[in-house]
Amino acid sequence: MDWFQSLFTTTDSVAHIVVLYSLVIAVGVVLGKIKIGSISLGVTFVLFAGIVVGHIYNALGIHDPNGGFACPANVLTFIQDFGLILFVYCIGLQVGPGFFQSFKKGGLQMNMITIGIVLLNVLTMLGLYFLVFDTSDPTSLPMAVGVLYGAVTNTPGLGAAQEAINTMGIDMHGQN
Repeated sequence: MDWFQSLFTTTDSVAHIVVLYSLVIAVGVVLGKIKIGSISLGVTFVLFAGIVVGHIYNALGIHDPNGGFACPANVLTFIQDFGLILFVYCIGLQVGPGFFQSFKKGGLQMNMITIGIVLLNVLTMLGLYFLVFDTSDPTSLPMAVGVLYGAVTNTPGLGAAQEAINTMGIDMHGQN
């Protein structure tokens, strides 16, 4: 019985983090199925459940002295990578069946529009980088890339940018 109790009391263990994330996701999914009239929040409620649990953890003082979440960095990295993999996999399951069929109906035109939008986003990011950011600061380019991927909500691109920053050894002063 001690092991079960330690799942909820030992905040720096991997098991505690997995149980906490699982409970937050489960509560969010269940509450997301509640409909008020014809409106339900669906899986978006997981975000709100996470915000509430984060607030409770902060109110109870379950955090490290710097004000962050008390969790080993390797566990958070694993959870981030695993979540990204699941996200991309689920998007692939949803979009995959109609992907090749979309090429039959205006595929070339859709691809040209997509390439144009991506190029416009990159040109906008480069313009902002040279106009707004301090180009002598080595953290400016990673910050600009983060702004680009955040603005176009490209989660896999943001994950790749973060991994590149970590691989290059650029110190982002806790900002990545």
